[in-house]
Amino acid sequence: MVETRFDNGIFRITLNRPEKHNAFDAAMIARFSEVLHEIPSETRVVLIAGNGKSFCAGADINYMRAQATFSEEQNREDARKLAHMFESIYLLPMPTVAAVHGNVFGGGLGIVAACDVAIATDDARFCFSEVNMGIIPALISPYVLRKTGVGFAKRYFLSAELFTTATAKAAGLISESAATDGLAAVVDKMVGALSAAGNQAQKSAKRLLHAYENFEPFSRDQLIHELAKLRASDDAQARMKKFLEKK
Repeated sequence: MVETRFDNGIFRITLNRPEKHNAFDAAMIARFSEVLHEIPSETRVVLIAGNGKSFCAGADINYMRAQATFSEEQNREDARKLAHMFESIYLLPMPTVAAVHGNVFGGGLGIVAACDVAIATDDARFCFSEVNMGIIPALISPYVLRKTGVGFAKRYFLSAELFTTATAKAAGLISESAATDGLAAVVDKMVGALSAAGNQAQKSAKRLLHAYENFEPFSRDQLIHELAKLRASDDAQARMKKFLEKK
């Protein structure tokens, strides 16, 4: 479900559930988190991509069905693990790049936002779909807001509208776009530029930038609490049930 390869200083992480559009479940979250802590210290750049038609379509349907039956405490623990995964991406000391295509929904956008650089195909589709299920994009919000600002988030967090790569790029969520058949070349060029720069200087620059942007009006524990409380609410349970029955 998560493939890795390390060569020439590049650590490649590939989400590999193509039949599920790389939607994640508890096992995939656990494995992804493990992989993030197994990255060799000599790595120059971490590249995250997805096999199949989509980069990551958020949470797996069966995983959401399980969440709909969880107690508030079970949802709190589940949310804590997901929060740890996003935080682990964000805190990596070396540059991180997301190569994005297809559907990028919910938590998939958290991976994109937690990376330093994201490059997407022109035809990728994005959506913060959480409010349609009676919950909020709580755990990914710090990473999204650091890149986009509140104005963008207010519209798309509240409306759950689909938006395009052009919109994501204008908001700062995506750094660069590419034609579908040109994504690999654009990503390789970016990885090459990052690999050629000073490693220690990059790590220092990331510490500087993180210190500047870490405002977080809600702490991670507060975000976990908010999401767990909403997941366990009657409204969210009913909305999830209705959503899942459509699927």
